[in-house]
Amino acid sequence: MVVDRTQSTAFMKKGDREKRVRSGTTTSVNMASANPLYYAAVPKPQLVTLDAKTAKESHIDTVMEIDSRFLDGIGSGCYPGYLGNDFKLFGKPALLYRKFTHDLLDQIAKNAKQAPKRASVLNGRDGAGKSAELLKAASVAASSGHIVIYAHSAVTWVNSSRPYAPQSGTNMFTQPELATELLRSVSLVSGNALARVPLGKEIALGKKKSLDATKTLADLVNVGLQTPSLAHIVLENLLEVASTQTKVPVLLAIDEVNSLWCNTLYRDQSDNILPANRLRLINTMLPFFEGKQTLAKGWVLGASSYSDLRFMPKDLNKRLNPPAMIPLANAELSKDLVAFPPTELPFDVIPMGTISAIETWALMHFYHRTKVIASPITKAIAGKRWLAASGNPRRIFAGVTSYF
Repeated sequence: MVVDRTQSTAFMKKGDREKRVRSGTTTSVNMASANPLYYAAVPKPQLVTLDAKTAKESHIDTVMEIDSRFLDGIGSGCYPGYLGNDFKLFGKPALLYRKFTHDLLDQIAKNAKQAPKRASVLNGRDGAGKSAELLKAASVAASSGHIVIYAHSAVTWVNSSRPYAPQSGTNMFTQPELATELLRSVSLVSGNALARVPLGKEIALGKKKSLDATKTLADLVNVGLQTPSLAHIVLENLLEVASTQTKVPVLLAIDEVNSLWCNTLYRDQSDNILPANRLRLINTMLPFFEGKQTLAKGWVLGASSYSDLRFMPKDLNKRLNPPAMIPLANAELSKDLVAFPPTELPFDVIPMGTISAIETWALMHFYHRTKVIASPITKAIAGKRWLAASGNPRRIFAGVTSYF
């Protein structure tokens, strides 16, 4: 007879035999002796959805739900930074609508009439909320009818986690899978906006494929989705046509934008480190952040990240003046193979500081509503937490969830 040793009494913790019995990889719990708060379902409070209609001054300091249509479009679980884990705790994707958010969205509305000549990059300490603001901006722009090209993590373009291949006849490398995913996101998020923009000229897509001038950007993107090998050339033509037309505003939003100038973890055929500008996908985006290519209507907006200094060029790091970081241990990767554009930053910097005590209270009140915090929140408690975390949203959240 074969005996399952995991059912032996020796496999059970002393003092816990009435509550929990292990069997294989599963655990059965006697709910009569279990903590009901621990096993309670995550509350899902009713929240106002953040979109073009609800992005109002009256909603400042209110936690709002991110539009599910936008999140479905960018891909399930494709959240920047730590936000995916936060949303699981909340039971829904929700973020604070700040005065900073309101001002950022006002600028998007102004730029929808005439784009600025330079890109802008949100910059601040780790946990300041750069990724959250970029996500909110992209979501609202999509609901406003913009063409939104949003990348939640440019680090995944350079960290060797995705397939790449040398491009015949050049020193470039392609990433058709990533290019296709980006096209799919644009199609799902901005399908109606794409359909409103005619190509205006015949576009050749290889030797045997072309689209006439009467076709739209939606038709162009569909070609890239149906034929992944053409994804790169489709994306390049999409950006060329979208940037020059004046019918529909465009938002090009890239998180972890510093990755565009870094040394990647990819290698060429001679086992040399590849600089980011030898990846065709990044080489397509770089001109917009270096001022070499501009939009007619809309905004080029990025967000910096200091969570992994392997993908932050040293010169850019110094100019953005981030908090002190630990030097790289790998001397080879710490070399700057690509000189960052000299003399000055090629983009405008939008600094992100700390949140206010009132914003901290609004956040912690929401944490209580979602049972992340069990005790009721007063403004005095929120003020103490705000001081302890120096007004950093990520530190505030880490402080109240440190026992998880």
